[in-house]
Order: sequence, then structure tokens, then C-alpha cells
Amino acid sequence: MMNALRKVSPTGLAILWLITRAWALASGSQLLPYPQSQFLFSDVQLYDWWSSNISDGHFPINDPMWQYPPLAALIFFAGYSIATNTVGFIFLTVVVDAIVMGVLVATCRSRQLPNYLPAIIWLAAPVIMGPIMLGRFDVFPTLMMILGLLAVNSPLRSGAWFAVGALLKVWPGLGLLTVRRDKLVRTTLAFTITGLAGSILLKLWWPGSFSFVSGQRSRGLQIESVGALPYMWWNAGPHTVSTGFRYGAIEVVANGTSVVSALITFITVIALGRIALWRLQGRIETVEPADAALAIVLIAMITSRVLSPQYNIWIFGILAVCAFKPSKDFALITKLFFVSALCGQILYPFAYVAYQQGEVFPTIVQTIRIATLMWATFLAWRQLHLAARNSDRTSQAALANS
Repeated sequence: MMNALRKVSPTGLAILWLITRAWALASGSQLLPYPQSQFLFSDVQLYDWWSSNISDGHFPINDPMWQYPPLAALIFFAGYSIATNTVGFIFLTVVVDAIVMGVLVATCRSRQLPNYLPAIIWLAAPVIMGPIMLGRFDVFPTLMMILGLLAVNSPLRSGAWFAVGALLKVWPGLGLLTVRRDKLVRTTLAFTITGLAGSILLKLWWPGSFSFVSGQRSRGLQIESVGALPYMWWNAGPHTVSTGFRYGAIEVVANGTSVVSALITFITVIALGRIALWRLQGRIETVEPADAALAIVLIAMITSRVLSPQYNIWIFGILAVCAFKPSKDFALITKLFFVSALCGQILYPFAYVAYQQGEVFPTIVQTIRIATLMWATFLAWRQLHLAARNSDRTSQAALANS
């Protein structure tokens, strides 16, 4: 099917985009049958509630469910200002989704690609990961990451896009690790200036705008995270593992979770620190920035204490940029990720309660989801590792011949 779609024209892509988004909107609005569809756009009700308080001058400073950097509040408030009852925010997500599609199609044409594979990957996102794509906030920071990666040869633009993305949801700030060493200082400078300017303005508007940081430190293991999987298998067996609603997610409540959380955080720091060192040493310069971003964000995802299905939006966006210059493992990574994202759609919202209650089928689905995601992460990481090793061999050969 993907090979057939590669031959689709921009007009055909536009028609398919309209069909897939109409299906996602109708499913999320419960106009079409979809299992547990009432939960697809449920978070938007929370966004609207925050926004109604913000309009009265009451920001969610002490709300434990507020887990967003300050610029996110402006997006929520903008959607609420357009229309209440989730309509305004959903409208904004569809607009941004369309912008991503337009940017990818336009870039395919400007680079004279033989097909529209990057746009096709984005087109497929709601079909594979589910209508939840349009009912969550993650489309907005993903747009910033895409724009930053596409402009990575322009330090001013890429640094600014990554900074805006970080003010929306932190993770696009990892885009700095994708920048080649000769442009890293200027990109970091643009990132810092944009981030500081935005932070100051947001701080003036909302004094407690960075209160979300302390909330992140307090989070435990969400039941969908990699670290929670052993507990959930224990729960699916003859034993019971308690869970509870904390910080806007269902978390495992059991002995040892704090140790597991600390361990996976340590792995995050070590893995990303290693990549940062390679970048500073100039040992991964041969890796395409989008491929580096794919490895970095996948690592951040599998070592996170939260692995919500909407995080898949991030990878769909990065994979779309990777498709402009596909690596050797691109096809396999994409297939593995598609399987993982499809399992995520089965798990949430359809089998989420059953998973929490310890039923075997959703636990198997979650295991496949995590296994394929980890396999894809390994392949993406291996590309960086091989580049670093080849750089060492080249340097040693040059020394031997000098």
C-alpha cells in the first residue's frame, strides 16, 4: 500500500487527508462507532477547564495535572477563545495538522523528490495511532520540531523553532543535539535568546509559569511506561499490583517504583549525554540530523516514566523528515514503529481499563508495543554508534598515515 501511495499526487494527498481527518474527527466526536470513543478527546475538556480559569486570571499553579511548559497555556487559551466545549482546540489541532502536511508536501516539491513519502507518513498517522492524534496537544510541539529539522542548516531559524517547541513541551529542545558541530554554537545562541525572551514574556504574563518542573520530578511510573511492564505482568498473573491516578495519569503504586524511576532517568542522562559528547567531538557528523533526532527522541520515550500513546505523534513527525533522506534501516524502523503505534491504538482507549485490571490480552499488546519500539530505538541508536566508531577509525588511519 505504501508503494502505491508514493505515486499519489498532491491533489490525491489532499483528498486522502480530508478523508482520514474527517474519520478521526467523527470518531472522536462519537459520530462514528469507535471503541471507548468518549475518551479520545477527553483531555480537551481539561484544557478548556484550565483556559476558563486562565480567562479569569487564575492559572493552574497548584494543579498537579498541569505538566506543561508555559507557552502551552497560550495554545489552550487560544482554542478556548475560538470556541468552548472542545471545538476551538480541536479546530486548532486540525489547522496545525494541515500546516504540517502542507510543509511536507511543499518541501518534497522544492527538493524535487520522486515521491511524497514524507507527507504520506504524516497522512497515515491518525489511521495507525488513532483519532487521539487530533485530541491531544502534541501536534503543536511536533510542528516546531519538524520546522527546526527542515531548517537545521540555518542556525537562526532552527534554534528559534527548537526553542519555541521547548516552551511548548520541552522535548523539541533535544533538537540541539541534532545540529552539526560547525553550526552548533550559533544554533544554541539562537535557541537561548529565543527561549529567554519567551520565558521572560511568559513569566510576566504568568508568575508561576514554570511550576510544572516540580510536578515532573514528583511523577511516578505510568502503567504504559517501559519501566512499569514487569509490574503489569505481575498484575496479569496470580498477584495484584495497585494503581492510582496521579498527575493526570494512572501510575503503579508498589514497592520499588521509585528505584525503577531513578534507574530509567539515569539511563536517559547517560544515553543522551553520550550522544551530546559524540556531537561535541564531531564523531556523528555523517548522520543526518533527522536520523539523530529519531534516535534521541526514541531514547527519551522508552526511558520516560510516561509513555502515553499521543507521544507517537512526535515520531511520526520525525520519521516524515527522515524520509527525505532515508537511511539504510529507515524502512525497518518505520515498520516497527507502525506496529508499536497500532498496538498503542488498541491499548488506548479500547483495552486500557482491562490492562489496568491485569487482563492478559492487553498486557501482551503492551509488550509487543514496547518490544517493537525498543527494537526501533536500538536500530536508530546503532546508526549513531556506527558513525562514531567509523569516525574513530578514520582518525586513527589518518594518524597512522601522517
